[in-house]
Formats: sequence, structure tokens, C-alpha cells
Amino acid sequence: MNRRTYLGAVVGSLTAGVAGCLDGFAGSDIDEDEHPVGAWADGSIEFGLPPFQSQEELEEQYAGTFEWLADGFDEVDSVDGVPTTNYSGVVESVVNGHTELANLSPFIFVLAQEDDVHPLAINWSHGSDSYHTYIATRTDTDVEEIADLEGKTIAMVDPMSASGGMFPRYRLSQEGLHAGDLETDPEDFDIQWAGSHDAALRVLEEGHVDAAAYGDFQHPDDDEIVKIAESDPIPFDVIVAKPDTPEEVREELADRLVETPEEALEDHRVDEYGEFDPDLYDHVRDIAEEMGVDIETLDDAEDEDSDDDEDNGTDDDGAETDDGDDGAETDDGDDGNESDE
Repeated sequence: MNRRTYLGAVVGSLTAGVAGCLDGFAGSDIDEDEHPVGAWADGSIEFGLPPFQSQEELEEQYAGTFEWLADGFDEVDSVDGVPTTNYSGVVESVVNGHTELANLSPFIFVLAQEDDVHPLAINWSHGSDSYHTYIATRTDTDVEEIADLEGKTIAMVDPMSASGGMFPRYRLSQEGLHAGDLETDPEDFDIQWAGSHDAALRVLEEGHVDAAAYGDFQHPDDDEIVKIAESDPIPFDVIVAKPDTPEEVREELADRLVETPEEALEDHRVDEYGEFDPDLYDHVRDIAEEMGVDIETLDDAEDEDSDDDEDNGTDDDGAETDDGDDGAETDDGDDGNESDE
């Protein structure tokens, strides 16, 4: 594919122009039998990048991965990052064949699966393909289990945060509490939105709330903080290939990603790429359905965050990208890769 800049998408407006992009090896002069990956990409792989960081930061982090991929296949001259301006954009870029690959956060991935993208590998951090949310309280409260949170105030991060919003609310709902969704407030408890994981933990430590939900990358300094619940595993981002990608090409790309050496990831938020495990994402799909998550909702939230940042005279590069958690949460020292769309 010839290099181009793809900066966004209007859903449905690109379909007519991409029929020629979705024919596997069609249009390439490279021998597909000798060089299947090179023929599939027509010499250059374009990689759609999510909108949760600046282009400069993303290019720096992915440079080692791109070089590793390019060096692994004859007739692939380069792997280039393609920035997108919203979540619809990164999905449309790969679904419609404008990019060969893309990095999708867990919620975006499960929403895009209906468009037949092919998962290749999972972003790993600290030797794991997932992490958890904790719900904790203080020892001086009367809260011993989730049922005791009825009528209480719980600090969380943001309604759109996977680990700091959607996953803990889903966990509470599974225990019989009415936890609301993205459009409605909970009926059985109050939520104080803290804006970050460390802030949620801090207001609990200071006694302003009865409990808090925060990612397992936060570590309380106070011995008086006790965990009462833990979420199911929250998987990290998925690298996917466009729908028409032949099986042979998918296998070669997946193998190359999993073999990425540590030195290629020195500047990245992930420390390895692991084999894709579909079972990890079934739970994400359940939560997306219960919480009313769709790509338009995520884009609207991103636009609101951007407007707030402009009003405050700041940019959004340091905001939590938690699906939001789409792969690398950035706002509070998280070393993982929650992108939290």
C-alpha cells in the first residue's frame, strides 16, 4: 500500500472507495508465493495508531516494533504509523483496508470484531496480558463486603475508564447492586469521580469516601486500606490485521510480533507481545453490552475531554486513555498499557 496520511473517518463514507483495498494480494507486483507478507502489503505496511497520545509519542514508542516487523519480511520496505483523530478513525482505517494493521483497545476491539478484523497478538505488561481493578475501603468503616456498599459513596476514576469505571461498576452489579450505566447513575450507591486512580485512592485514604475503585498498579501507603473485591482480568490492547488478510500472512505476522525482542520495546509501554487469547475478551464484550458502550460513545467522550482541556488551556496528552483503556493508561504512573479509550 502506498503511504498516505489517514487522519480520521466518517463512518460509512469510505466504503465505496476501498473495494480495491480488500482483495488480499490484489494489485501487487510482488510474488505472493515467495513473499506473502510483502505482496499482501504491496511493499509497505501501514499501522493505525489510536488517538490517546500525541503522534510524536506514539511514533517513538512504536519505532522499535515497526523496525522489527519491517526487518522480518523480504519485500517489506517499511512499516509506518498512521495517526487517527478518534476511535472511529482507527477502526475504519483497518476495517476498510486503509491500514494493514492497527492497535485496538479492548472495548474497541470487541466492537470491531463484527467487522471481521483478525487479532494477531496482545500487548503485555510486566509479564501479563491483563490486570485487575480493586475495590477497597478503610478498616474504620463498617464495610466488609460489596453488599455493605449500599447507600455509601465510592470514589472511581471516570465513567469511560475501563478499570476505574466500567469494570468496577459491572462487578458491583454482579453482586446485586444497581450500578447504572454510561447514561444513568447508580441507584444503590453514590459515585465520586476522582479523575485518576491515585486520586480515587487518595480520597479514600483521607476519609472523604467510604470506598474506592482503582487499578492494581496503585499501591496504598496506608495499612488501614483493605481490599474487599477484585474485578475479573482486564486485558490489554490487541494488534489486529485488516479483514481480507490471508491466513498465511496472519500467522507470519503473529509469529513475528510474539518474537519481538526486549530491546525493540525499550521505549514502549508494553514489554512483550503475547499470543491472542479470545477468552480474555468475552467478559469485555459482556461489560460493553451492559454499560451501553459503543464507538460513538467513546468518541463523544474523547471530544468532551478535548473541549475541557482547551477550556483549561491544556492538551490531552496526559489524560487517562483508559477506553477508554485501550492500552496504556498515562495519568497516574501506571506502567501498564491501558489505553482506556
